[in-house]
Formats: sequence, structure tokens, C-alpha cells
Amino acid sequence: MATNQQLIQKAASVIHSKNLKDGLIGDVGCALVSGKGKIYTGVCVGVNSNGYCAERVAIAKMITDGKEYVIKKIVATWKDKDGTLYVIPPCGFCRQAMKDTDEKNIDTTEIILDKNKSVKLRELLPYHDWWEKQK
Repeated sequence: MATNQQLIQKAASVIHSKNLKDGLIGDVGCALVSGKGKIYTGVCVGVNSNGYCAERVAIAKMITDGKEYVIKKIVATWKDKDGTLYVIPPCGFCRQAMKDTDEKNIDTTEIILDKNKSVKLRELLPYHDWWEKQK
């Protein structure tokens, strides 16, 4: 399986920012490793009509092209105006999308936060199953 550093570089390689009249596209890149070990990438599409995070684009490609739903590892990257690379954690929508894509992802998906640090999706969604009946 690809190392954290290799996935960070893969995610960074798909970043190609473009300013549009109504938004910005391609400024965040994502790479994920599917349950079968295939790497999928995606970029964000941020336009006024709707927006899609890079993680959800990569997940959609995995489902479309590979008919897979389990994510082993995932990382998102962003570059500032000077080209400095950052690893960024997934937003709440993306965290929920990972969990909803396959229930196994809550315990098996590794979220890369740095070349030497990653956490399981469960750690970023600690109360995902908290439904407390009120009396």
C-alpha cells in the first residue's frame, strides 16, 4: 500500500487551481486508496451553483470506476499562493460521506493528517451514532 508521503504527493499532483467568475476550482487535491488497493484522485469544484470537495469527487470516482465503497486511506492537500503544500483534514460533509458510503469506513478508513500522522475516521466523528432518546 502507498505510504502517507506517496499519497500526499499524489494528491498534490492533481492540484491545478483556476479562478472563475463564480468560484475557484482545482485548488484542493485528494488521493484515496480503496479497499482493493486502487488509488483514486479528485479535485474540488467550488462554484456558486454548487460545490464539491476533492474527497467527495475522489469517492465518486471510486464508486463509479471501481464499484467500490471501502476506503483504506485518504488525504486532501492544498497549496497557498506561494506553492507551500498543506495537508488538510476533511470537512464535516466529507467525513459523513465517508461513513455513509460504507459503514465499515468508520473503523477502517485512515485519514492522513501528515506524513507521520493519521487517525481513523471514528476519531473525527466521535459521536456519529449518538442518538439519545429524551424522556
